Amino acid sequence: MGINDLNVIAGSLPAKIRGLVEEWAEIHQMELLRMWETKALHKLKPLV
Repeated sequence: MGINDLNVIAGSLPAKIRGLVEEWAEIHQMELLRMWETKALHKLKPLV
């Protein structure tokens, strides 16, 4: 899944799971981009 546009790049996910992943990624999008750019990875909160 691309961080910028949240589109699936490769593979597929069931619609319900894709929706959950998109929701989580939207919440953490800026932090995901920062981690991608700096390679300073850390855990992010799960979707509750």
